[in-house]
Amino acid sequence: MITRKFIKYTLGLSSLIFLSIPHLFAQDGQNKTSVSGGGSFWLEPLWATQIDPRWKAGEVLGDVEDGITAEFVEFSADGKLLVTGNGQGEAFVLNSADGTIKHTFTYITEEEVSSLDEELVSNISGGFTKSLEAECGAFTPDGRFLVLGGNLNGIKIFDLTDGSLFKHIEVKEEVDGLNISPDGRYFAHASFRSVNVLGISNWKIIQNVGYGNDSRGSVVNSIDFTADGEFMVIAGNAGNVMLVRTSDWNTVGDGLIPDATSVKSVRFSPDERLIAAGNGGGEVTVWRTWDMSLAFQFSSMVYIEAVAWSSDGRYLLAGGRDDGEGRILVFRTRDWQMVGNPAVLADGASIEYIDVHGNIVAIAGEDAHVRLYRIKTLHQ
Repeated sequence: MITRKFIKYTLGLSSLIFLSIPHLFAQDGQNKTSVSGGGSFWLEPLWATQIDPRWKAGEVLGDVEDGITAEFVEFSADGKLLVTGNGQGEAFVLNSADGTIKHTFTYITEEEVSSLDEELVSNISGGFTKSLEAECGAFTPDGRFLVLGGNLNGIKIFDLTDGSLFKHIEVKEEVDGLNISPDGRYFAHASFRSVNVLGISNWKIIQNVGYGNDSRGSVVNSIDFTADGEFMVIAGNAGNVMLVRTSDWNTVGDGLIPDATSVKSVRFSPDERLIAAGNGGGEVTVWRTWDMSLAFQFSSMVYIEAVAWSSDGRYLLAGGRDDGEGRILVFRTRDWQMVGNPAVLADGASIEYIDVHGNIVAIAGEDAHVRLYRIKTLHQ
């Protein structure tokens, strides 16, 4: 956890075991990318669940063109469930053991979209084809509520005890990002040039935190909290990453990525000493939390949509698209060497989101699938 004392000191990286990735599986589980080294780390495919029936293997599709996608995937606190959403206004709760769909929820319908102002619909990122997308979601730590956000219907909160709609919060902006603090105190979601923070005890707004400006953009794409809820990090189209202290909601750090088209994803490391972000320019950037100084930056892919840390903090995963394939970059955090670059999705589909629970990795992509992998390591 980050403390005030922690922020006063420079923190070094932990000493880590040298590993590489000799085997990483592609979409069909067969095409393997080999990287030599003194040890091994690979992803073992467990299951794949398609959540939009319109996608067909072999067709080159993308969510901007046709709205076919699995836009996000998040584990529940106990790792037993996953939530994901598609481009048809639907969200699904999956059993993480086998990928079966346990519950289906409606975020928005075609009838609701048709009743909205045409200019409002056309002005969202990607236009009409993205109007039905469920963009983000999360479980409360106690597992009672499911929170969903999207491009046109604000926030919907469902009670998982009976599946009923508990609360609908109108938001006059795309809700491209949201998160819930692991300690169960705060729920934060994207709003107009800002983030609204609500107390989960009563689901009422306690703070609005400004983000962005007219010249660089203002849409918030990603939000994360430290485990104790003492710090929040925000990223979006303005091209910077803001570190906010929740005791007074002041900005205590700001990491700017020059010329970044949009920061798509931001995450604290498990020990909270680092903050990682991926942007639309294909860059992975890591800052030291205590002063937001640059720790690492790598540019390779066409664009990066998602970043996630392994649970032990030894690896940083970044996903997006490169050379017409959805790929994952894997960096060893001891020395920031890239030790893997496997193709996970084909047919021009990008990786949209990555979440990690224990040694299990969940991936959502433009091919409308959620895929689960087990991290495997072998010391030699």
